[in-house]
This record gives sequence, structure tokens and C-alpha cells, in this order.
Amino acid sequence: MRYLAAVIVASAFLSGCANQQTMSRDDFITTTQRKYDGVSEREFYKAAETVFKLSDKDDTDFAYPSEHAMIVEHDWSLYMVLAAARGTHTWQIKTEPADTDLTANAYVSMQAANMTGMPTGGGGASVMTSPSMQNMVNTPAIYELFWTRMDYLLDKSQDWPTCEDWEAKVDRGETYGTFDPLCVAMNTDDLLPEDMR
Repeated sequence: MRYLAAVIVASAFLSGCANQQTMSRDDFITTTQRKYDGVSEREFYKAAETVFKLSDKDDTDFAYPSEHAMIVEHDWSLYMVLAAARGTHTWQIKTEPADTDLTANAYVSMQAANMTGMPTGGGGASVMTSPSMQNMVNTPAIYELFWTRMDYLLDKSQDWPTCEDWEAKVDRGETYGTFDPLCVAMNTDDLLPEDMR
């Protein structure tokens, strides 16, 4: 069921039909920023890499434009019988170290295109491809999931939520928005931290 839902969400995303609540400026800043006491940048970025590798190691690439920044690209694709969607989630993560703590910011955007097969008669078919579109993510669910997993890896929490746990949280109305950049159906390993040991 989640696979079908992901294709529907991808189609809505691509057609611009997804009209949902977004965060205010203050909420966005609060949701995308965290402060960690006693955590070095090396520890922070190691934990961040682990978050993305547990989600989907094979389709994720990392770049470090400076010692205080990381860019993560996650390629994904979804295939149905007569339709497909593919795209990239791009994360921009920055840190500001201080004497005893570290302030970190995370921002993710999504770029996607879809393809639909159309019968042409006589047993033939053609493929219609939508232009690639990019959307910013201005809803809290994905950022809250990212920080909750970071808290676990940095020994600030005992809880590691799975994608299934987070889907239930959204369904209960405890948060809202997409969490696909860490939980794309069919493209996500959703491994547990102990699977990396």
C-alpha cells in the first residue's frame, strides 16, 4: 500500500497539486536547526553519514564543500506497470562550532520527473515524460525524523524511529508533511543502527 501511496504522492508533487500546510519562518528555523553540547563536527558528520547510509547506502552520495558543510544527494525511482517516477533528494547541512557546543542546520529539496506509458494502438506504446521540477521541503516531518535519528546516534536519545514508526506518527497527526527523503518506498533500506555494526 505504501508503494502505491508513494507513486500517488510523486504524481501530486510533480503536477503541483499538493497543497498543504507549510511552516512559518520561525517554525522553519526552529525545525531545521539543532544545538548539540559536547559534540565535535567530526562526530556530527559521521552520525549524519550514518543516517543516510542506513536509509539507502547504494543510491546516496556525499560531498564536503567545507569543513563546516555537507551536501547529500539521494537518487530514487519508483516503477509501476504503466508509470514511473524518478528524482533526487538534495540535503544541505551546515555546522557552526563553538567552545562547548555545535549548532547544526539541515535543509532538503526534492527534484522529480514522471513517465507514463500510453498505448498508441496496434500493440504500440509511447512514453510521456514530465519536465523535471524542484520543490523545497517546508514541512516538519522529515526534519523531525532526521534530528530524532541524529539524537540517537549522538547518544542524546534512546529511540530510533523506523519509517513505519514515522508513517504512523504522521497518520496520527503528531506531525505533517513528507518524510520521503529518508523513507522512499521501494528505494529505502531503512536499516537499524545495529545493522551497521
